[in-house]
Amino acid sequence: MRLTAAPRKALSSAAPLVALLVDGDKLSGAPAGRLYERAGRLLARKTFKPEKRKTLLLHADEDGGPRALLLVGTGPARDVTGEDLRRVGAMAVNCAAELGAKDLVLAGGGALRLGEERLQALGEGALLAGYRYSEKPAETTPPAEVRVVSDLRGARKALAVAQALGDAANLVRHLGDLPGNRCPPRHLAETARKVARRGGLRCKVHGKEALQRLKMGGILSVNQGSAEEPFLVELEYRPARPRATLCVVGKGLTFDSGGISIKPADKMEDMKYDMCGAAAVIGLLQALGELKPKGLRVIGIFGTTENLLGPAAYKPGDIVVTASGKTIEVINTDAEGRVVLADALHHAAQFKPDAIVDLATLTGAMVIALGSEAAGLFCQDDALAERLLAAGRRTGERLWRMPTYAEYGEKIKSHWADIKNSAGREAGSCTAAQFLFHFSAGLPHAHLDIAGTAWDGRKRDYHIEGGTGFGVRLLYDVVVNWA
Repeated sequence: MRLTAAPRKALSSAAPLVALLVDGDKLSGAPAGRLYERAGRLLARKTFKPEKRKTLLLHADEDGGPRALLLVGTGPARDVTGEDLRRVGAMAVNCAAELGAKDLVLAGGGALRLGEERLQALGEGALLAGYRYSEKPAETTPPAEVRVVSDLRGARKALAVAQALGDAANLVRHLGDLPGNRCPPRHLAETARKVARRGGLRCKVHGKEALQRLKMGGILSVNQGSAEEPFLVELEYRPARPRATLCVVGKGLTFDSGGISIKPADKMEDMKYDMCGAAAVIGLLQALGELKPKGLRVIGIFGTTENLLGPAAYKPGDIVVTASGKTIEVINTDAEGRVVLADALHHAAQFKPDAIVDLATLTGAMVIALGSEAAGLFCQDDALAERLLAAGRRTGERLWRMPTYAEYGEKIKSHWADIKNSAGREAGSCTAAQFLFHFSAGLPHAHLDIAGTAWDGRKRDYHIEGGTGFGVRLLYDVVVNWA
């Protein structure tokens, strides 16, 4: 799907569908024509009340002008948020898809003024709603082009940002939605290489032999049950004269059976999404390579493998030596993500960044705590935490700060090794975060547990069933607002 800025005369074109955002009983800026006159009368008579999320579809009864007009209620203009506009853009695209419209014209039709931030949000919602993944014919096809009516000088720039972020988030969704046999670790590594080539990024892929030289016993141990080669991947975006360095680390388990501590069969197929943290790293670096914001050097790192049962699979009771030299007692082989992240975080710390942010579908306990409405934020640095929380508020990719009490760290002390990889069910997300903090060398470190937000089983506006692309827009916002 392509986003473009269009002049107001696009409202008079023979588009299959025009969508107008309306917030009151007056239709402003609409051209002459019977279809618009009908809409104006319905608003004036309050036959249609443009409350938030309310829609009215009108079909033309004459030739010339648009074939259909969709009124999308926003509620009072003063109360409209960026997230409201993402959902409005998505609703318009979803209607166009149902009608089979290849071209959608989207415009304000009331008192609501669409500045750059609002145009970007509207475009993001449209792009995200246009995503499809299926290995059978799709039931609906989204429009190929969305023309957003605006005479704002910065409209093209705002829509270009929306295009890049939407495309990047949709790449993350596609990688997550791919089944495990279509997306083994080598596919993530090759996707990273392609993104680097297109965006002019540095990319380094460490295969199994390199991991052995780097003594990355965490990744190698989890990989023992799989026939697929593991990798550690680095992607780097470096603008001229960077003011700071941010490392973003992702968990990349392309399939997680739980290993010897095997998961229940019910919903195990969803464990193809256990690489969504790594996919978000790839998506973020794609957006950075395309948009090239100033100021911040960003290094993306992820470890990727499968966690399967096999003759050589690692076992409960094993002691793993990580790249940092710290030892891990394996209590539960299904707590493998943190074992892989131990090496990836240690590698990130070697770059001496100003901060580290990791994204991981880490714990089922996080889903129980927050559901799919927010990701858990674990951070002992207040300034870094507030950067992330503010970005979450702006992008609609919400975070909720969780406790990081020292007592949670007591629960993962091991009699046989430095730490153990599981302290059981109680406070499972909090103890997992404490485990990760052992490997970031005391640097400011935020852990995002995205287990509940990386994929969704419901269809909601700009999400369809499957991957959500969570993290790309959030972290891009952090990068561009770092100063």
